[in-house]
Amino acid sequence: MVAMSHDSRESALALLRSQHDFPGHFEFRVVVRPDARSAVLSAIAAVEGCAVDRVKERWSRNRNYVSLAVRTELDQAEHVLDVYEVVGRLQGVMTTL
Repeated sequence: MVAMSHDSRESALALLRSQHDFPGHFEFRVVVRPDARSAVLSAIAAVEGCAVDRVKERWSRNRNYVSLAVRTELDQAEHVLDVYEVVGRLQGVMTTL
């Protein structure tokens, strides 16, 4: 994963703040291989200022991957980007939304 430049990070934070209230709820969607599920959930929960409220799973027909909808309570917009950075480094993550 390529690190985000300072200008890109500031633009992303401005967009997040314009569309979400912090502290508040934010839902991450992550598509992963089944063996990465626990690592992804643990990584999200480990980010400072992030509390996992609810996890919904949707498995592919052949159970080759699982889509996770992880609802969190976040203190600030910066923590959204921190979660994406941490999750993006994990093996078995196919995509994040």
